[in-house]
Amino acid sequence: MHPFATFLKEHDVWLMRRVRDYALERGYTRYTSTLEEAWRISIVGLTDSIAAALEVSDAPWELDPDDSFVADPIAAFGVLEARKHRSRGVTLGMFTGLMKYYRQTYLDLLVQRYPGQEEQAGKTGGLTAEAQRWAYFMERIFDRIEISFCAEWCRSETENNAIDELQAANRRITNEKNKFLTIFESLPTAVFLLDSQGRIEHMNLAGAQLLDPAASSGGHYYSTPESRLPFPWLQEELRRFSENGIEQEHECLIEPADGRQRQMLARFRPMLDISYKYSGTVIILKDITEKMRALAELRQVQNHLVQQEKMASIGQLAAGVAHEINTPIGFISSNLRSLAKYLERLVDFIAAQDQALARDDELQTEQLRLLRENLKIDYICDDGRQLISESLDGAERVNRIVQDLNSFSQADQAECRLVDLNEILESAISILGNQLRQVATLQRDYGELPQVCGYPQQLGQAFLNLLLNAVQAQDTDGSIVVTTGSDGDSVKVSISDNGSGIPAEILPRIFEPFFTTRDVGKGTGLGLSISYGIIKRHGGEIEVQSEIGKGTTFTVRLPLKDSTT
Repeated sequence: MHPFATFLKEHDVWLMRRVRDYALERGYTRYTSTLEEAWRISIVGLTDSIAAALEVSDAPWELDPDDSFVADPIAAFGVLEARKHRSRGVTLGMFTGLMKYYRQTYLDLLVQRYPGQEEQAGKTGGLTAEAQRWAYFMERIFDRIEISFCAEWCRSETENNAIDELQAANRRITNEKNKFLTIFESLPTAVFLLDSQGRIEHMNLAGAQLLDPAASSGGHYYSTPESRLPFPWLQEELRRFSENGIEQEHECLIEPADGRQRQMLARFRPMLDISYKYSGTVIILKDITEKMRALAELRQVQNHLVQQEKMASIGQLAAGVAHEINTPIGFISSNLRSLAKYLERLVDFIAAQDQALARDDELQTEQLRLLRENLKIDYICDDGRQLISESLDGAERVNRIVQDLNSFSQADQAECRLVDLNEILESAISILGNQLRQVATLQRDYGELPQVCGYPQQLGQAFLNLLLNAVQAQDTDGSIVVTTGSDGDSVKVSISDNGSGIPAEILPRIFEPFFTTRDVGKGTGLGLSISYGIIKRHGGEIEVQSEIGKGTTFTVRLPLKDSTT
């Protein structure tokens, strides 16, 4: 491609906006397209014609009295544009005037954007020699365009065909209008166009039926302007939009004319009219009542699945939890039996001591001393304190396990709250207890974590599932490492194991609901799926890296801002 053609094509957008601004300033946009794309297409077509001419010759295309204006691409472009605009009812004077501003636009580009021109303007002003050459080239190009479309316009057969062309064009325009009106009326979503006073200038059938259930298709289109109604909803949102003009979206409840409240998604948009012939606000109301009802039902199902998975997890953990509780309960029971025997001896000793004190007899005192030795009163006092301490510690362990299970099995509160992920992880580890210790050693590498906003029971469920997955990946003598940290924008939790690893071919499926590689009856296939959903609902990410024979790492990132939904 010729370098000058490349320069023009690189500035298509600049040219389009420049000529559009000229047309808007001089009033031509009253008779032209309202859409930016139409202006861009006209510039692209003109630039393509100039590029085609450059491929033939980059010397100025001088005018010759014998030129037929048919054989060159520039003249062909002018003839084509003359036919198109004439059929639209544009006059020769109007089209010629607009083309003068197209000419000026390309010359402006040379003055303001041609390479080296900025330095030239800073020195003496005017154009560089190279820019002057292309300015002369462009002048001749536009001369040929204007002559070619004037010649086309003035041909005798043109005058004879003008009325036929206009009639055909009017039929096409009417058909296009009817087609787009039918599309507009057929849209299932309510669309309103409001004027500057907030009155409904246009609306489709779906919109009209919100105001009048008996409305018919096209009824508002063919009504008189005097019958325009004010838009009845979202007045405050409409006021804010009229102030800033920024596209907005709102969820709202409205009560249409049929009296049934509906939940709507309302979008406010300005009219896409670069000519400013049509101003106003487009409001799109999409009925999301059924969608929101379905989402509410889906959340109920999800919550039910989470609770089911909790119960399934508790079932899988039952043996380990039973061992965790049986161990402290066992020594508490043993200690209490010992304390019962100790208490009987103490009672006997205290009775004998009371008798000795009553008689004040030296022989009795010696017998009391021997009895103290036989009953091992001193040992009982020392050992009793130890037994009580151990029993209290065991009771505290049982209490903590029960509290963790209770917290884990409860449903979350309606609103999220600030939580400490290190504490949630400790609770999950406590529930796993013996089941974890039987197959692996646990290493904690906790960092200082800021609190995050979340649902503690849900997060506990997510981390317990990941820890249980790590446990189930081990045979014996394994290792599990839990690491936490923060990078300022989010907190990170990593759970790594040195187990068997996950095959690469199934790695993309591990978060799918009901997907499991375990035997039938040994897993629901919901654990990782539920963990994935919980982390996503908290606005976080969960990633997995795995290598066969070396192990797996799950990494969870949660934002510090409130991203729960």
